[in-house]
Amino acid sequence: MNHSLLILTLFLVTIFIVTNDKLLPLVLTYLFITNSIFCFLFLLDKKRAKVDGQRISELCLSVTALLSFNFSTLLMQELIRHKTIKWQFNGKLFITFVIQNILLLFYFSLQTF
Repeated sequence: MNHSLLILTLFLVTIFIVTNDKLLPLVLTYLFITNSIFCFLFLLDKKRAKVDGQRISELCLSVTALLSFNFSTLLMQELIRHKTIKWQFNGKLFITFVIQNILLLFYFSLQTF
């Protein structure tokens, strides 16, 4: 389910970028920065999990995933095999996908009027 919602998010963000081509550099910079932060936090959490260090909260990871439009979330889960079977975290990711898509669809519905 998360994969299909990610595809919908990618589609909607692509439409947003195409319809606002003047914002392309800003949007790409934003996505690069937020996804880099998410990847760093996810790697740091994995490292701390291995050494019983202070973990990064799932709320922090979920909010960062929401802000980064989850583009790197599923990829990082598979690459480093972290939080792949934890249903609570995946449930939060599902909620972030739904929120993103609702907001994007709301934005597009406002643009048509």
